[in-house]
Parts: sequence; C-alpha cells; structure tokens
Amino acid sequence: MNSEKGFVLIEFVIALPLVIMLLYGLSQSTFTIFSTAKSQAADYVLEVEAHDALTRIVEDLRASAAVKIKKRFGNKDIYTLTIEYHTIKQDALKIIDLVDTRVYIVDNKFHLQAKRREGNTLFNPMTGGNFFGDTVITSLQYSKLDEKVLRIELEMESLATGQSIKISTAVYMPACEKIEFL
Repeated sequence: MNSEKGFVLIEFVIALPLVIMLLYGLSQSTFTIFSTAKSQAADYVLEVEAHDALTRIVEDLRASAAVKIKKRFGNKDIYTLTIEYHTIKQDALKIIDLVDTRVYIVDNKFHLQAKRREGNTLFNPMTGGNFFGDTVITSLQYSKLDEKVLRIELEMESLATGQSIKISTAVYMPACEKIEFL
C-alpha cells in the first residue's frame, strides 16, 4: 500500500514540469496570435479610413459649385478644403436654391474632420480614434489639373504599426465654376 502512494508522488513530480511547459507554450502561441491579429486589424483600419475619407471628399467635389483650398500647418503638406454646392429646398409653392458649404479640415492631432457651413462648430470626425489602431494624416494635397479637374493625394500612417498608405485620385467636377487656391 505504501509503495503505491510513492508512485503517485513520483508521477506528479514528473508531470508538473510537463504541464507547466505545455501551459507556457499555449500562452505564448495565444499571445502571438492576438498580437498578429491586432497588427492586421490596425493595418485594415488604416486602409479603410484612407479610402473612406478620400471617397467622401470625392463625392462632395463632384457636386461642387466652387472649391477653395488653403494651405495649413506651415511647411506640412496639409490643406483645408472648402466646398460650396447648391441644394434645392421646396418650400410651399416655391423652390429655393441654397448654397451649402462643407469644410474638410485636419485638426491639431492630424485627424480629418468635416463640418457643414463655416459658421458651425460641430465637426464630424472622419479618421482617428479607432479601437483597433489610431491613424494620423501625414499629407493631404490638392492640385489643379484642369479647369474642372482636381487631383487629391492622401497619405496616412497607423500609430499602432507604423505602416503608411498613400492614395490619390483625380476628380472631374462638371458643375464646378471656380477652383481657388488661397
């Protein structure tokens, strides 16, 4: 009877280090999987935010009647874009043609914000502050290619991974009457 008790103790002494090594290996592989998934999620957020921001700007530019572009932040390649476009409102028996404004501005934290009308202080954040990976705008440039064609170049960086993305497009604005650089 006594020899059986000693045998269980020996099994326990041998099995304990093996269980510890197994748990250590599982925790390390779990950590590696989650850190890789977080990195991939941060890169995905970077790509999606860049494409979404550019798409929203392009959609507003296509409907624009006038565009004003102003350089900001000294030597940085970041500009403020003001877009004026017409909206039609039907009130009783008359149709009113209103001039509406949307301003795309990069704030001090280098996140893109959109606001309606220049007098409003309400901003609509378009980039940054994502749980899976914060992003910043490193460059946002506009250049006039033709009377009604504007080129946009956007460069963003992920603060989580350090990766950056640079995308650009040219926008034809059929209703645009003037493009001003200030």
